[in-house]
Amino acid sequence: MRRPSLALRALSAELTALTERALKATVAISGPTADGASSGSGFVCDTRGHVLTNHHVIEGMTPPVRVTLHGGVSALAGVVGADRISDLAVLKLDRVWRHALLLRRRPARAGELCLALGNPLGRYPETVTIGIVSGLARTAVSGPGRPHYDLLQTDCDVQEGNSGGPLIDADGRVVGMTMLLDRDSPHIGLAVPAATLLTVVPELIAHGSVVRATLGISVVRRTVAIGGTAVAGLEVVALTRERGQRLQVGDFLRRVAGKAVPDPQALFAQLDRGQVGKPMRIDILRRGKPLVVTVKPRTLEPPA
Repeated sequence: MRRPSLALRALSAELTALTERALKATVAISGPTADGASSGSGFVCDTRGHVLTNHHVIEGMTPPVRVTLHGGVSALAGVVGADRISDLAVLKLDRVWRHALLLRRRPARAGELCLALGNPLGRYPETVTIGIVSGLARTAVSGPGRPHYDLLQTDCDVQEGNSGGPLIDADGRVVGMTMLLDRDSPHIGLAVPAATLLTVVPELIAHGSVVRATLGISVVRRTVAIGGTAVAGLEVVALTRERGQRLQVGDFLRRVAGKAVPDPQALFAQLDRGQVGKPMRIDILRRGKPLVVTVKPRTLEPPA
């Protein structure tokens, strides 16, 4: 029988070491709900005991949440904050745990190696699967409210119960959080990118929630010809305010606060808590004519 090459041995040893390090910070999450019980995954993100997971994993759980740490160590956790729109939640362990995973600031690249860790089906804790980042900037709809934008796609084998678990790179840094499976394919997993975690998690730790602003409109992406040039922007298709609306259905949004809005993500990125109640200039086309309106964004109520 032919002996494995040195390169394969080295690769196997590196993957084993990487898995051992990452599993020390990966957790299984469970708890009772009104309908029975819920389970999922998560990971410790700092030495203060903060655990990150999906909102839908802990939604409806009766606190405290039960957390199983590496090696079967049991702990309880309280909910620090949760955000339905990004599907993220932060928990706090009732004990010290020195193992944590760091979030990667460099964007993921299509084709790079990754590992998915978690508790698939709620029955197989500390499971690891290998694959690649197979797609970028995916959009998915999961429940009411805004779609999820800029998701990572992976071909790592993930199942229900992997939700909230880390997707890590070859250096052991978190590039995303496993969130859902495409219903039409068992081989397409989607993950919240680390960039979203880096934005939302500090808000949840500091305030317990994420406050967003809204212009009181629903929009879709459109491209119109202006001066013979195709320009991407947003068309208002519905109004969600009852009174005092300066925008109208059919308006084409070109720039918001001086910045182009070629897609909904670009608009939402500008509507944070700092914009609530402050006048915002919006450059639009109304029935083909340029116009400037000023709108004071209101606080966006989270979906029910």
